[in-house]
Amino acid sequence: MKRTTVTRSMVSMAAAAVLVLAGLAAPATADPPSGGCLADRLTRLSTLRHRLDELALSGLAGNNQYWYVDHRRCTLAIATLRGAADPVTSAFLHTARMLPALVEITELGAPVTTRVARRPATGPHTRAATTGFHGGSPLYSGLTGTVFICTAGFNGYRANTTGTAGHCARDAPTWYDGTGTLIGTVDESRFPGADWAVIPAAEGLALASDILDGDSTTTITGFARPRLDDRVCGTGATSGTRCGTIDATDVTVNYPEGPVTGLARSTQSGAAGDSGGPVHTGPTGVALISGGPPEGAPTFIQPLNF
Repeated sequence: MKRTTVTRSMVSMAAAAVLVLAGLAAPATADPPSGGCLADRLTRLSTLRHRLDELALSGLAGNNQYWYVDHRRCTLAIATLRGAADPVTSAFLHTARMLPALVEITELGAPVTTRVARRPATGPHTRAATTGFHGGSPLYSGLTGTVFICTAGFNGYRANTTGTAGHCARDAPTWYDGTGTLIGTVDESRFPGADWAVIPAAEGLALASDILDGDSTTTITGFARPRLDDRVCGTGATSGTRCGTIDATDVTVNYPEGPVTGLARSTQSGAAGDSGGPVHTGPTGVALISGGPPEGAPTFIQPLNF
């Protein structure tokens, strides 16, 4: 897993960040009632999260995997890789621990990665009768050799386009379906920072406004953004349709390629090849699949805000 090379100056920068937070280290207020966080506590949590985001953008998050403000517990939740004790990882956590009453740290047994797959191409299959190209369909970066595999998101979120994850666009610009039909070439994308890509439909390609998983289809009639406690389902080229609940929003994920901010976390499981897949609640599209552990839960998703 690619990580930032540790230098003495980088560790010094991370250590200096501790001083920035010293002025915030007043005793924490008592835990608020179940109605939400007290304003003072929420302000300090948000300030700490933004400082950690700044360290990550400077390449100083080490093997810390993701973090977010937990509005239920009124804490900052940080997930770090179990056993990671390198100076950059440790300095990042030391910065967070300047406010110990506000921080909860958990250890993960596996790193968080994007969910693109890379496999030998099987060649185009015989075209079956179809009413168009559907959301949730596999996307292939080529037809021969070793190819990247992602999943098409929502058709029509932007007019006459389909979508997928931004890291898929980073891997390859042009994408095909399983029959070898050209779907299109990426027009806009962002990764890291965010994780989305827009693919204008190739000439003559009909885009269906639904999600296809085997013989099951879900018609999408509108778009919104994921909210805490939403029950959502996502469709990936590898996993098919998996469902779960949004248990965190505004999450920063420290991918090997760089941090992505503003993601949501779902309890649904997934695997490599699901990247870019559509996530919806009923007929409403809310996000695209971004990443997670190599297999299983949770799944991090990119809200439809681009």
